Amino acid sequence: MISRSVFQIDCTGVIPECGFECARSVQEIGSSLTRMKGVGKFYTDGEGVTVEYDAETVTAEQLKDVLKGLPSFYESHFVPTVIAS
Repeated sequence: MISRSVFQIDCTGVIPECGFECARSVQEIGSSLTRMKGVGKFYTDGEGVTVEYDAETVTAEQLKDVLKGLPSFYESHFVPTVIAS
């Protein structure tokens, strides 16, 4: 079953000079999520990320955990929140 979750990505306090529009961050989010088994697509919209995934293979909580570890090229990391699932 395909599910869709929307995550708000708070990075302004963590990476104030970058913001979410940083192409490198968006690229890393995409590659990290789509490498996960069960993830089909992801979309960005402002400060959010929408992920389409197979709920029998991966959970929204697992996706959130991946986002918490990003970006890998900064000392601090994103603070993701599930806003719709």
